[in-house]
Amino acid sequence: MSDLLTARESRHFRIQELHDTFNLPLISIKANIPGENKNISEAYLLVRLFLNELKPYVSIKYLEYKESMDGPYYLIVTLKDNHQDIKSILVGIEDTHPLGRFVDLDFYLDGQKSVSRGDLKLPFRKCYLCENDAHDCSRNQTHTIKELTSFIHKSIEKYLFNLVTDYAEKAMLYELNIEHKFGLVTKTTMGSHSDMTYDLMLKAQKVIIPYFGKMFIKGYRSNDIHNLFIEAREIGISAEEEMLKETGGINCYKGLIFVLGLVMLSTGYMISHHQQFDLIFKNVQNMTKDLLKEFDRDPITFGEQAFHTHQVKGARGEAYLGFPTIHLALVNLEYKDSLSDSALRGLLQMIILSTDDTVLLKRAGTLERYMMIKRKLSEVDTENLDEVIEFTKYCIKENISFGGSADLLVSTIFLFLIKKKLY
Repeated sequence: MSDLLTARESRHFRIQELHDTFNLPLISIKANIPGENKNISEAYLLVRLFLNELKPYVSIKYLEYKESMDGPYYLIVTLKDNHQDIKSILVGIEDTHPLGRFVDLDFYLDGQKSVSRGDLKLPFRKCYLCENDAHDCSRNQTHTIKELTSFIHKSIEKYLFNLVTDYAEKAMLYELNIEHKFGLVTKTTMGSHSDMTYDLMLKAQKVIIPYFGKMFIKGYRSNDIHNLFIEAREIGISAEEEMLKETGGINCYKGLIFVLGLVMLSTGYMISHHQQFDLIFKNVQNMTKDLLKEFDRDPITFGEQAFHTHQVKGARGEAYLGFPTIHLALVNLEYKDSLSDSALRGLLQMIILSTDDTVLLKRAGTLERYMMIKRKLSEVDTENLDEVIEFTKYCIKENISFGGSADLLVSTIFLFLIKKKLY
């Protein structure tokens, strides 16, 4: 007996065991991957994604994850016993989700045989290449394994590109729309930025968002994490040039292109190489291992001057260490599980106090004043709107901005959204 058949028998035996144990219906989530190799990275992505897609619709009594020669899969013991409702939900997801055709969502009432579409008089699944009956195409081997897997690769890549650009936009808007934000631009104020408006920030966002998608795909297709940052630099340069062209030379998001760009590269690499989520941060470290060598040259930018004068490393230092502040902020955000203004203001405060922000240092003028502003912020209760408004007025009056920390906040929100969706 082949390893594939053995793995399938083992899965069905486990389904029977779980049904006997709980005496409840079960759902199986398994990627629909053609060919002998069922353990491609896309299979792991698909089962995680569709587990998260199902969670709002089913009550989970017990959840089990397995890996096998037949691919990874989840088994869900569900409390819901109306089999027609559950099967209709599963069919709806398979038929309407952009990647639904690449996953099998099977429902078992008795632990023996799954409820079929035919049992509920529902139409059978169509082939994703020719729209004929999928079983006929499979039985007749109408399409080659290479054709089928190539279509899966391209479809998933397109889906992920759309997903990450959508989440990049959402993350930027969440940050931009926070009111009373310590001198940063909001919907109602330019803050301490005399050259920036809310509408200008939106224009800049629109221009750079596709480049974040390109950086993600660059990481997704790469097999060389150590040279990935160097290879992707041209994408970042192009994004910056297009942004400055759109804004008339005003730097709205140069820092974000660097920070979120690295996060995008690392996220793409992580997904395509079936890595654990927290390896995003190690990937950034591997990409930027030579980044601090830029401080060896004569200083050109303010960030380089800040290092030579005060040993403040700014965004480069964060990246070199694998964005420890983003990692800490993400844990905090997951604990709060809220993207409200109040929660995000508190997160921004934590980020500012945890990192070296060269934007703040430049505005502060001296290291002593920089530290004084941080101490003043540390005393603000972000749950107290009066205190927040008072400190925001102080920042505007004193021309203080925390732009570098805002970039880290956007990247934290992006990772929060991605992790909820795909992990």
